[in-house]
Amino acid sequence: MAKRDEFTFDFLTGDEGDFMETLMKEHEAVPWAKPLVDDINANGGLKGENKAKLFELRFGHSVHKAGIQPRYETAGEGESTLDLGFTCGGRDFLVEMMRLEETKAVRDATSTKHFGDGAVLVSRNLSTTNEDPKQSEEGETLKAVQRFCQKFEKEGKPHKFPPITSATHVLLVDFRTFLNGGDEWDRVHVALGGECVRPPFNRRHWQGKLISGVFSTTTDMKGAAQARERLHFIGFVNERSYADGSFGRAIQFIANPLLFKTPEDARAALAGWPLGQPNILNAPIRNVSVKLMRLADAMSNLTVGEAAELSKLLKAKWNISTPGAGG
Repeated sequence: MAKRDEFTFDFLTGDEGDFMETLMKEHEAVPWAKPLVDDINANGGLKGENKAKLFELRFGHSVHKAGIQPRYETAGEGESTLDLGFTCGGRDFLVEMMRLEETKAVRDATSTKHFGDGAVLVSRNLSTTNEDPKQSEEGETLKAVQRFCQKFEKEGKPHKFPPITSATHVLLVDFRTFLNGGDEWDRVHVALGGECVRPPFNRRHWQGKLISGVFSTTTDMKGAAQARERLHFIGFVNERSYADGSFGRAIQFIANPLLFKTPEDARAALAGWPLGQPNILNAPIRNVSVKLMRLADAMSNLTVGEAAELSKLLKAKWNISTPGAGG
């Protein structure tokens, strides 16, 4: 594994590398994954520079393990492609993957101190008092919104996601490098804007103005209009472990409020999501018992075939007859 850059906290960990080594061997001959695995190997294999492709492979693997056959590099707007498409629960999903790399401002705000015994202390200072205002949480928030929006426009034309039809459009973002993964209010700020962040001390301003979000109607940067019109959900992914079944639990979604009239509509659009019960921060499930939530989590790793078999067993246990059956 390549030597770690002293000025970054964004590196390929041993756990991530071990898990991905297993996944790459497992999928090297699987039709949908082979081009992705070949691309990773052609670019040096398991190294930090390939983390975006490794992120794509982890998600595709999770979908595959759920019994769903994903399509890699499916058709998008114009000549562009989207990373993965699949059908689950009678619903089509189009998913674009994005990895937030560390910004130059963050790296410039990082310093190292070497000690005589060989130890190295790496520290990072993001503050509104820094000489460079970009080296702050406010600067990182604004930059994240810009990077998200830029996905949706190229050379003055819509890019990536096609106009809304029947499929659910999802942007999955590897958010680990944003303020060490951030918290729920960071996700709300980036997606919906500071006006939707309830704690006043969590709201961030830039040049005296509250920072708006990807779905804010006041955001006028490149790609923002297309994002509001063509994206149903942003999925913020903050992985802390690497194992089968862990990817789905690492996602927190924000629904585009301009495309859904009610929280129920938003939940319906993700009803077929194959990686367990989706956690939609602005459309949460109300009044669900802890017992049922634990049961849902336990069942989230079932394949489609196993779920169908479980349905049959429960119908037999509860003596529920299938419509059209004799008796």
